[in-house]
Amino acid sequence: MRKYNRIMARRTAVGRTALCAVSCILLLLAAACPARALARPEGMEEEAWTKLSDNVIEFDELPDLVEYYNPNYQQVLGQIMPSVDETRTVASDLEKASSDLKKQAKDYEKSTDMQGMVQYMTLTALSDAAKTTSKTFKKTAGSIDIQTRDIRSQTLLSLVNGCQQMFIGYNQALASRELCEAAVELADAAFRSAQTRKDIGMASDNDVLSAQQTLLSAQNQLASLDNTLASLRQNLYVMTGRPADDSAGIGPVPEPELSRIDTMDPSADIAAALDASYTYKSLRDSVPGGDFDKTGRDRRLAEAEGQLRTQLEGLYQTVLSSRVGYEAAQTALEAAGLTWESSERQYNLGMTGRLQYLQARIAYLQQKMAFDNASMSLTQAILDYEWALRGIIMGGQTEP
Repeated sequence: MRKYNRIMARRTAVGRTALCAVSCILLLLAAACPARALARPEGMEEEAWTKLSDNVIEFDELPDLVEYYNPNYQQVLGQIMPSVDETRTVASDLEKASSDLKKQAKDYEKSTDMQGMVQYMTLTALSDAAKTTSKTFKKTAGSIDIQTRDIRSQTLLSLVNGCQQMFIGYNQALASRELCEAAVELADAAFRSAQTRKDIGMASDNDVLSAQQTLLSAQNQLASLDNTLASLRQNLYVMTGRPADDSAGIGPVPEPELSRIDTMDPSADIAAALDASYTYKSLRDSVPGGDFDKTGRDRRLAEAEGQLRTQLEGLYQTVLSSRVGYEAAQTALEAAGLTWESSERQYNLGMTGRLQYLQARIAYLQQKMAFDNASMSLTQAILDYEWALRGIIMGGQTEP
């Protein structure tokens, strides 16, 4: 039991720190943006909408939920798109004005008197000016749209990445709840056993007190875990456009796509990663002002490429080591399952007591939790590599 407490204490401290870091950042960003009721996006097919609007948040739905309902992303669009739309509106108004002026000019096109000729030339000049200005505004709107496209894309990808991490973190915390409940059950049985043994003179007051403290510790850990789960659940609701007090279910993390690992090749995939890096592309496409500037730009390009190569190789190595951990945890779980089945049979036959039975159950649940976490860690490692190919490196940071 003490070993279990130490394990859970370490896991709780490290895990909670990482989860809180992600959830706090995303929740603070969303705090000023009220959640809105889910509305069907324009053009979305009925089947897709039915799945998206059910009462369960699934992992594969996160990209759509973030794009259409995330308050942070909607806020970014609200800040950027009005300038594009307003510029396009001005261009449209000028184009219409040019057309109207041209029609008015036609009324004086065949005039022979001086006043009519002047009126024709004036209206024609105004029409041409309005048309030229309209083209300028259209070009400006297109330029703004292109310039902000990367900002919109990177914002969306970063938010999806953060939500995926939080989704996995929630499921990892949830995977330990059954073990925490079993620990409370075991501690309660041990406490009752200590009281019974004390009554017949086979245990001391200190034995009972120690068992009681172990029970309180297990109960506190379960309560703390429930608080963490509630916090993560609320953050996921907010980040997917729901009220914090929503009651939607949260689906499981997909099994790791093992076949994808065999197709990973950092030396070949670096091209996609570089092409997706906003910083690298901006540097590459910049126009140097002279030989010195070109030399500096080329040096910075080489440094950025080297940094990204190192990061991509590191992510690949993480995938490989996570796969080793996954396979080891899978083997350990299979062995633990056989031991647990034997313990259940012995207990049902009356060959072991309840405490021994509960201890065996905890040993099995520890291996089950280890496998679940190894599985989700491998899924996260694969996702991290995939995100790098889309310009997002670790924790939603755009690199290089």
